[in-house]
Amino acid sequence: MGSKMKWSEIRQQYPDKFVLLSDIVEEKLSETKFKIIEGHVLKATDNGKEIRKLYQDYKKKGVNVLYSLPSTPVDFIVENVPFKGIIK
Repeated sequence: MGSKMKWSEIRQQYPDKFVLLSDIVEEKLSETKFKIIEGHVLKATDNGKEIRKLYQDYKKKGVNVLYSLPSTPVDFIVENVPFKGIIK
């Protein structure tokens, strides 16, 4: 697929699809929240299982990827929730 696209363009081009993105550009909104501005579309599909498998495959290779759901709005906000570790 092509070069980087704005998230709003990706949403328009692939409505109601799962979209796997790499080379993500994000805007920091707070310590834990980021807005996805643009990215490189690796795959767009109706198949959620396929997207999750591809996501895991890329992650194993160390590629920073993210996927959207068909319901992901034009304002694509991601929240990084830190894992709560057990303190001994």
